[in-house]
Amino acid sequence: MTTETDWTQISFEEGRQTLKKWRECGVRRSEEVVEIWEHVISRSSASLGDERWAVLEQVCIAALDSARVDLAQECIDQLHAQFPKSNRVLKLKAMQFESTEHYKNALEIYDRLVEDDPNNNSYRKRRVAVLLAQGKRLDAIKAINDYLKIFLNDPEAWLQLHELFLQENDIAKAVHCLEECVLIQPLNSMYFRRLGDLRYTQGGAENIDYARRYYERALKINPTDLRSQYGILLSNNQIASTTKNAAEKKKAGLAAVEAIDELVNRYQKVSPQNNPESDGILNCLEAMKVTVGSK
Repeated sequence: MTTETDWTQISFEEGRQTLKKWRECGVRRSEEVVEIWEHVISRSSASLGDERWAVLEQVCIAALDSARVDLAQECIDQLHAQFPKSNRVLKLKAMQFESTEHYKNALEIYDRLVEDDPNNNSYRKRRVAVLLAQGKRLDAIKAINDYLKIFLNDPEAWLQLHELFLQENDIAKAVHCLEECVLIQPLNSMYFRRLGDLRYTQGGAENIDYARRYYERALKINPTDLRSQYGILLSNNQIASTTKNAAEKKKAGLAAVEAIDELVNRYQKVSPQNNPESDGILNCLEAMKVTVGSK
């Protein structure tokens, strides 16, 4: 049993190294960062030397995450005094406006920052975040499309755009966004699984066949992907139920039964104590197997 670290009782050097490690690894740990700063580092912050500015930036972001606007303002004041013309400090100020829901002020700053440095993707991403916080979905879609004209190979942007198109019930465009994700990261099973879900949702013989292929690809990349296994079962069952081609009906039916056998094998390895619903799922799968096998 591991004991939880009391960040208020660590030494200055331990606190310094911990914050440095989290910065380098891109770890937020916002509440812990604030604790370490207030109880350990802030008492001797001058001892940090030039590292002090990086720590202040880190603490500022952590403070905003933790709704500590007062602490964030202290950090911004110190950073601004040291770097009065810094765009990084100006970005922190915009983030502070975001946290207090002063979205108009935040957008004005981000617009200035984008104009000053059009190739900085973080400014554009924060601008999109503000639009989403305001519920301006169509404006956010336009902003992401503008962003992708410059940063075409950003899978996170394509994924965000796909989610926005889904909210607009534009499945065709959502599919296109995921296809772009696949081109950028062809070994990410999640993209293939989601493509399978969307194609299955669209319906029709061609889309169901595409869905089956996407699920099969996702499962090949990640053999533990249970959802893709279910996708293979459902898409093959749908094909077996609707196709008029006898050979295709038989092939899809056998594939559906095979998928059920794989799922049954997975659930049989699960203890009822770990998943109380496993017995019920097994019964449903066995019943479905009888139905699919009769087609």
